[in-house]
Amino acid sequence: MVFALNKKVDLKGQVRAFEEEKNAILDLALEARGGGSLDSAAWAAMPFGEYAERYVERRAGVISPASTANERRYLKYAKATIGSIPLKELVAEDVERCVLAVPRLSEEWALEKRRREEENRERLRQEGRLKRRAPFSPVRVAGPAMQSKVLKFVREVLNDAVDREHVGRNVAKKRFLSKSFRKGRPLIDPLMEDEAGMFLEKASSLPLGMTKVAVLVLFSTGMRPEEMLALRVGAFVPAGEGGDAQVRIVAAQRAGRIENYTKSDSSMRTVPLDRYTASVVEAWIEEKRRSLDEMGLVLRSSTPLLGETGNPWSYNSFKKRWNAFVRKAGFAGTRPYALRHTFATINLARGGGT
Repeated sequence: MVFALNKKVDLKGQVRAFEEEKNAILDLALEARGGGSLDSAAWAAMPFGEYAERYVERRAGVISPASTANERRYLKYAKATIGSIPLKELVAEDVERCVLAVPRLSEEWALEKRRREEENRERLRQEGRLKRRAPFSPVRVAGPAMQSKVLKFVREVLNDAVDREHVGRNVAKKRFLSKSFRKGRPLIDPLMEDEAGMFLEKASSLPLGMTKVAVLVLFSTGMRPEEMLALRVGAFVPAGEGGDAQVRIVAAQRAGRIENYTKSDSSMRTVPLDRYTASVVEAWIEEKRRSLDEMGLVLRSSTPLLGETGNPWSYNSFKKRWNAFVRKAGFAGTRPYALRHTFATINLARGGGT
């Protein structure tokens, strides 16, 4: 007992020493780049763009890569408009100017990108390396949804500054900003019940393959697209005697890799599958088993349900197949996430739980 207690005390000491060592390394790194010895006055005098950039850097290892990429996008708008203004001199009107500039900057950057794409295509044409000349997609310009997100980002940065006592108040929380730049209606609308029936009929007529499995699983479970792409063979539980088939949702695909959930146990759940979807999934697993056998590979419980051999299906590849399917089915413009909203809406309308 005494030995165990001493061992526990030694372990705590080792952990404390490790933390102190890492903190010392971090302090040296901050001081080397001019950030470790700043006092509150120096932080308050820092340009907002630099302060916001440090905020994004601090969060890079805490939030998902996709969320970090979004914050860098919002940061680009903020730096282009109010980036040079010292933190302590920032006023609500500056924030308003930043948000109002979002559509204009978005169009400028989109046209500049299109110009580079056209120059690159012309160069490839002159070099004789242009095999296919598909038309460019229309230039997309950010609107109210992006304005709302940029405003929210500026607020979060200033909330952090208030919490750290670098400024006394958050000027981005002025009421006129909230009234002027409301969060728009969702871009993803659920299918109505009659539309959902027609959609399911089109999905059922697809040949057995990854597209059919993906669409049916999304439609019948209400899971997120990134969860569907992360399903492994072992996540599927065939129907037992008197019971329904089930699928376990315990992971999501991020940056092309399957990652287990870590944020909460509530993300790990099991949902039932209807008989038709379960039969399609079972048939697909057998097809996948035969395909791997021909290549001398073994189907394992950890094998991705959707994807070639041992690699999960990428979202971009899935989205191309999805776009082709919904266009041919007469539902052009419908997003994969709409099936999650459809699932929830129909269940609630029929008295089901969430």
